[in-house]
Amino acid sequence: MRFHYTILGCILAVVSFAQKQTPNQYIEKYKDWAIIEMHRSGVPASITLAQGILESSSGNSRLAKYANNHFGIKCKGNWTGKTIYANDDAPDECFRAYESVLESYRDHSEFLRKNWRYHELFELKITDYKGWCRGLRKAGYATNPQYGTILINLIERYSLYDYDSQSLPKNVVAEDQETINGVPVKKVAEGETVASIATENYVKDKHIRKWNDLPEDTELTSGEIVYLKPKRRRGSEEKHVVSESDNMRSISQTYGIKLKQLYKKNRMETGTEPKTGEVIYMQKKRDLDNPVETQSKKPNWEEEKKFVNPSAIQQTILDTTSFDNPGALNKVSIDVPDFHTIEKGDNIYRIAEKYHVFEEDILKWNPNLNPNAMRIGEKIILKESLVQITENKESTDSPIDEVAEPRSQNIDQIQKEIAVDGPMTHLVVKGDTLYNICKRYQVTEDQLKTWNNLENITIQIGQKLIVAQ
Repeated sequence: MRFHYTILGCILAVVSFAQKQTPNQYIEKYKDWAIIEMHRSGVPASITLAQGILESSSGNSRLAKYANNHFGIKCKGNWTGKTIYANDDAPDECFRAYESVLESYRDHSEFLRKNWRYHELFELKITDYKGWCRGLRKAGYATNPQYGTILINLIERYSLYDYDSQSLPKNVVAEDQETINGVPVKKVAEGETVASIATENYVKDKHIRKWNDLPEDTELTSGEIVYLKPKRRRGSEEKHVVSESDNMRSISQTYGIKLKQLYKKNRMETGTEPKTGEVIYMQKKRDLDNPVETQSKKPNWEEEKKFVNPSAIQQTILDTTSFDNPGALNKVSIDVPDFHTIEKGDNIYRIAEKYHVFEEDILKWNPNLNPNAMRIGEKIILKESLVQITENKESTDSPIDEVAEPRSQNIDQIQKEIAVDGPMTHLVVKGDTLYNICKRYQVTEDQLKTWNNLENITIQIGQKLIVAQ
């Protein structure tokens, strides 16, 4: 039976993958997430959408499909999540893999916020998409010298700048989000807390506690269902027969009805519990001559105080995330000397990282420097103040990267070159099984054998398997 499910999954995947998503469809699908990230992190929505279109080929690239990676972010820094391998600037490079597209969007924002190369961008106005595009190119987000121009072209072609002035959307639910009674929910994973779930979903701790009738001194347990939005005034079913393990809160959680409404519909005093076998109404109010027989008085989780639903007031992003200010960054102060003397093992990238100075600036201040043939003992300038500035120095409105406007007919071809869309490789790690690998990439054992030229599949830690061609 498991094999049949795998085959069915592969058939559905092939059908789904065959239908390529257009840029307009991509924008419509993910614009709300881009706007949310803009308010949460300070990255303009136009930038997020343009990079998503470009780096993932509008969600059609293999990296996007098999790893949910829409921004081509590699395994740099302290990445401890899932990975996938593909050819890019070099063969068999490591890329980050995500559980969902939403996770990719969040990590994209964090990647920009935490990297010193992009800190200056957060000092720009949120509507300065041109400054952001040029800054991304200068900071080295991509190796293509026309990267900034291409992003500007995409933003203007699809009017993505319109999203940079939009307010925080409400009731956004991910495409793969599980719901109960039309309300998004999630199952608590091991180690998750009220605080971590609140941060992940852009709300405060008290929102999660209120929506789930959870007292201040109570934590969530693994496997428990948590509502990520307020429950409904009516339950998903008409009635419920009380079992021995039931209480009013558990019934409220099971059917997605507000606990307060559950008490009202059954004409019960808040905090009392029904006896086993009683019928609880969840959609209409019970008759006065049909009271619920109760067994106890108010329990410990009784409501303590009134709560103002955040969706009933004007929301601001400073109220809904763990960031006090989306544009404020924890910058590291680097004492940059006037010069650097080249040592064994130095290269232009390492020097730039050491002093937080862009490679482009180092080359501009040292016109005689050959980055491919640097000599040990050679002294290079690290400060612009030590360089004689020419009278015709370019302004920020005419940056040096805008060398040649790519023709519109070449944009699509450049997108294909930038998007990571070649064969994908999976590195077997502890805990992997053949079944889970097939399920994750929606492939069969026969496909793995064929792609990897193997007579049989035996999984070993450290083994690399081609999982998409």
